[in-house]
Amino acid sequence: MEERAPAPWCWEGNELFDAHRELIATVRSDVIFFRAERLLVESEPGPIQFRARATIGDGRVFTLAQNGFTVGTLHADCAGREYVLRRTSLWRKERHIHDARGRVMARVRPLISGRVELHAGPGYESLPPIDAVFLSWGCVLVDSPVRRPRV
Repeated sequence: MEERAPAPWCWEGNELFDAHRELIATVRSDVIFFRAERLLVESEPGPIQFRARATIGDGRVFTLAQNGFTVGTLHADCAGREYVLRRTSLWRKERHIHDARGRVMARVRPLISGRVELHAGPGYESLPPIDAVFLSWGCVLVDSPVRRPRV
């Protein structure tokens, strides 16, 4: 298992920081820069359907989309690893990220300030860091109250 930066992680604007305020990832012109990886992100944040897709240089594909009428539940596939991102309440935008077995991997919490936090769940150590980066950025796109600038 690769070394993991400590949680919580926090998106501030287009930058993701760990608990020690060390930069983990950045997003520029719809590309997530994470370690040596570059994820080209295409998203449709329309009022009726939300979808995001990221492609890595080696051809791996990551997807995040709603399957129903609302964005209350999102389904993700990160290069063959499946996740469900469910809101914890009808009244809040906070979500739990569940793996294919239903285990809570992490919690994503958008704040009014526009920051979006990623907190460890019971299965956090099994969540690949690249999946955590993509899934949390998808939550920024769909749930953050502050519109993201396109830099």
